[in-house]
Amino acid sequence: MHMINLLWPPQTIKLKNLGHTKVGTFQEIVYLANYQDQAIQSAIKQNKYQADQSAAQLLGTYLDQYLQQLPPDFIIIPMPVSYNRWRERGYNHIELIVNNSHYRKKVRSDILQKTTHTKQQTQVPRAQRVSQQRDTFTVSAQRANTLGTTVILLDDVVTTGSTMQAAKAALEPTLSTHTNLICVAIAH
Repeated sequence: MHMINLLWPPQTIKLKNLGHTKVGTFQEIVYLANYQDQAIQSAIKQNKYQADQSAAQLLGTYLDQYLQQLPPDFIIIPMPVSYNRWRERGYNHIELIVNNSHYRKKVRSDILQKTTHTKQQTQVPRAQRVSQQRDTFTVSAQRANTLGTTVILLDDVVTTGSTMQAAKAALEPTLSTHTNLICVAIAH
């Protein structure tokens, strides 16, 4: 049994426990649910640490509820993980969510990369989170310049906003002046 399964044993999560998507903003980041909601918290942890398919489907449904309100010409850039983190887990947990969304064909994982490995944000004091994330992302400017009018930068949880702000800072200068960048997190 993996250590993760001991810390967060798999649970059955039902969509009816999630209620309605609540959209709020934190530091210009749209979030879709309250992380204090136990069903949301369990789904996020199971998706992130266990690649739980039902949790990813559930979070994908939450994402769909938000995305269906947008004009259809958007693309989604899932928050990348470093190569080291990908090797540890074998997957990008944000890609698991969007791959379980009705909008999976709108995903572009070839634009933004996390080129510097950092400690998990939960293991770093709040004061260090911003400086730890600075200059950790790179962008394929040639590919970013081809994006449409709306780009969704997606992460699972926003706590301090430092990861999202660092990714946004790397991505924004490469986008066309007519592109609208929307930062979205499943929960805050």
